[in-house]
Amino acid sequence: MTAPRSLAILASALLAAFAAPAHATENGQLRALLGAPSFELVTPQFPGLYGQLWYQHYNADKVRDDNGDQVSRTGPGGVPIKVKANVRADVVVPRLTYVTEQIVADGRLGFGAALPIVSLRNHVGLSSDVPALAPALAAQSSSLSGEKTGLGDMEVSGFIDWQQDESRFIAGLALGVPTGDYEAGRAANPGAGNFWTVRPLIVASRVFENGLEFGTRAAYSFNTTNRDTDVRSGQYLHADWAAMYRVTDMWRAGLQGYVVKQTTNDRGATVAADGNKAQVFAAGPMVAYTSESGTWAVDFKVMQEFEVRNRTEGQIGWLRLNVRLD
Repeated sequence: MTAPRSLAILASALLAAFAAPAHATENGQLRALLGAPSFELVTPQFPGLYGQLWYQHYNADKVRDDNGDQVSRTGPGGVPIKVKANVRADVVVPRLTYVTEQIVADGRLGFGAALPIVSLRNHVGLSSDVPALAPALAAQSSSLSGEKTGLGDMEVSGFIDWQQDESRFIAGLALGVPTGDYEAGRAANPGAGNFWTVRPLIVASRVFENGLEFGTRAAYSFNTTNRDTDVRSGQYLHADWAAMYRVTDMWRAGLQGYVVKQTTNDRGATVAADGNKAQVFAAGPMVAYTSESGTWAVDFKVMQEFEVRNRTEGQIGWLRLNVRLD
């Protein structure tokens, strides 16, 4: 096999390994706002219109394979290829939530919509101790690297919210809409692809008189086939969790995290037969402030990813403003 053909195969494999984390999981992308929910998991939302403006920063310098090891490749004749990657995403998320007066099965009917704006930068560096490979590796590095800013994929949802003095439970259905800026084969895409995602979801929380609060949001995603690539991304569970303590009536502090576990393989002519299920865990500190009037709140959190499989591994931070609009 000639060196150019070997490097073309190498590039194809690497392209499947490096992609945007802002959103399983064709090209490693998750159409999900990882770690977004926070104190509102345990805070009652009375009937009305709520506006949210969230900012996410993600930075990763590792890409893990199916064994959790850093991705590595070999070139012609088994020559080791050194792989260095950096992925950075800055995401602004305007979101609206409307809780109606309508009672359904003893709970309040509500609706939500979010449309991320994504600035994404992927950089992949390939190098070898064999000087003759340097020009080809540089060209492949360039083809695997890129940056793009544009709209991400919209999510719309409907839900029923049951609230009691010490607990809250929500059941709903969300739809991921392919509104994002996307081109098949491009190194950086704000959108995950030309496909739809359907995800049933639940939210469950509990507060205690001693100030402890626990909440989680879990969703299970089903993806249609990407019409631009004929790849169908696998199904996956995505759960956010928060464990907080009410320091005062206005301040909370605690731990936040998320879990993603892909349960079925991606399918398609360009996808490996096995070993492509994404997995990631993350955890880190958070702090939240709610105004004395209760009409607005702000929170900040940073989480480190670990136990990662078949995607990037990095750190994610959120700064979020929530405001009642009526």
